[in-house]
Amino acid sequence: MKNFLLALLLLINFFAGSAFAHGTGYNISSFKAIPLEFFYSTGEKMSYREVKVFSPSDSKFAIQTGRTDEFGRFAFIPNISGDWRVIVRDEEGHQCEAKISVGEDFNAISQDNSGSQLEGFNLFFRALLGVSLIFNLAMLIKIFRRNK
Repeated sequence: MKNFLLALLLLINFFAGSAFAHGTGYNISSFKAIPLEFFYSTGEKMSYREVKVFSPSDSKFAIQTGRTDEFGRFAFIPNISGDWRVIVRDEEGHQCEAKISVGEDFNAISQDNSGSQLEGFNLFFRALLGVSLIFNLAMLIKIFRRNK
């Protein structure tokens, strides 16, 4: 009887380890991701910045959080159609908000990237900086001549 109980205990112990253990695995997904690239007005990539994704069903709590990669890229996989928001922030207070409309097939059908069209914006500020520099140099020369 003692040997039977010992054998039963060993058998239970052997199967208990495999009953409570679990493994891991992966699949290559066929879901459609929405890839985005984030950058500053200078063209510099927003590398390793905090990202929050908000679904159309909940605009207060992020459904996904993470960081951009070295090149300012981030992707998310929508699970419902509607208007999604992706917000990227850095430690200095800069923020970029992407608004993406996702269709029934989970593809991006439109995006509001009015904040991302920086070429004309950047050119305007460069021209403004140039005019300001010329004006400041002229004023400095005028002040210098007056003090002679």
